[in-house]
Amino acid sequence: AGVFKMCIPHAHSSAARRAQALQKRVADRFQTVDEMHDAVYACLIDRGEAVYSVFISYRVATELPLARLLFDCLNHTVTPGGHRVTVYLDHARLVKGESWEDGFANGLLHSMCFFPLLSYGATAPMAALPPDQKDQLITAGWEERPAGRVRLEGSSRDAEDNLLKEFMIATSLLESRQQRDGADNDNDEGQLEVAFPILVGRQQPIGHPRYPGMGDFFAVQGGGGHYSTTPSPASADAAANFLQRRAGFSAHAAEVARCRSVSATVKSLTALQGCKLWETPSGTTSIELSKEQRDLIGRGYSGPPVNLEGVSLTAEQKLRCQGGLDEEQLKMLKAQVQFHVLSFHEIIDRAVLAQKDRQQQQTVENGLGRLARNFMSSRRRPPRQGPVRDVSSSGPLARPEPREPPVDRVTSSSTIVPGEAVSAHFTFGPPVFTSPDSSEPGDKEEEDGSGSDTPPPPPPPPRRRSSCAVQGS
Repeated sequence: AGVFKMCIPHAHSSAARRAQALQKRVADRFQTVDEMHDAVYACLIDRGEAVYSVFISYRVATELPLARLLFDCLNHTVTPGGHRVTVYLDHARLVKGESWEDGFANGLLHSMCFFPLLSYGATAPMAALPPDQKDQLITAGWEERPAGRVRLEGSSRDAEDNLLKEFMIATSLLESRQQRDGADNDNDEGQLEVAFPILVGRQQPIGHPRYPGMGDFFAVQGGGGHYSTTPSPASADAAANFLQRRAGFSAHAAEVARCRSVSATVKSLTALQGCKLWETPSGTTSIELSKEQRDLIGRGYSGPPVNLEGVSLTAEQKLRCQGGLDEEQLKMLKAQVQFHVLSFHEIIDRAVLAQKDRQQQQTVENGLGRLARNFMSSRRRPPRQGPVRDVSSSGPLARPEPREPPVDRVTSSSTIVPGEAVSAHFTFGPPVFTSPDSSEPGDKEEEDGSGSDTPPPPPPPPRRRSSCAVQGS
């Protein structure tokens, strides 16, 4: 007996989206217009007809609340330039059963703006504590395993860090975009135009003078450690393989990315002009959290339990720093994000204009290149020669015999003598009607001698229709 296999369409295919929209059960359909828009937009991105506006890069263990609030406040908004913002957040975009690398590649390679969330939890696992100061730093409150991860040392013992891999891929794509003239970057498939880091400090615990505000990022970045000046082999190999396999980088360009150190990768992002979330108003009285945002209470990571800015923390406050965010801290985080929405829109509009200018320039260059190629090929092209005809042969290439021009039918009275007028020997007249029994009219006259100059009777006139027939009487 044969086995019946049902063909399930791809999650991002238009057929799957149409099937979901036409489900019999209402609960299986799209619940909102925005949900259906995101699904259809993902199909367009798979077909190369659209791009994401923003790609949010973050560490899930520590920055999930901030990433979700940023997605909610920015997605489906309209910039002053008229661009509808579509944000890629893996927590919201990845489809169940889809490969993480496929979803990640689809998002990062088809986004215009790269928004990395740089915080203590993001950078501390990438910085190793100096061996000679390790005990002192741990006693001061710096964690040996921040966010539950072993710090990177730039050796073969390092584990693969997905966030560091995202940073390496994004910086390589941006450098490739700036060096389009190089031969190694001709096949680059990335769409990144700009990186805009969002700097996140420590969320101050309750009882702190600045609660529920945020501290300075530069006071906690690296978690008291130092970034390695050598590459982290596991993350570097994964990033280089991704660039060569997914982004179309050549072997040489991928090798350059493989040799990028941890320090160079992180500092290339922190050196950019970014957004400082701690420089915002402190009022949260008008901020309300949605039902989905309230589910984020208790998640995330405030920061290291270290005495900073001249303020000593109690034992209870240190425990709160290592826990998740409370409701007031989430409200403050949302207020800070909403305060910077206009800055985010400005960056997005700048990226949209840069992409349009690049596309127009590429169109002009392609047109000029096509004209130049056509001109050079026409100069090198030899003159066209037709096939040589053999007049003496009788084949299909033989020259046809010339045809005599047609003449009017005339009646000859004598032979033409050179020098005499033609009108003296030919009489031009009306056409002669012949009998169907004879081929020439002169032969019939010679046989019976009863030739007649009387023309044949005219044909009968057409039969006219009677008026009675017209009137129906």
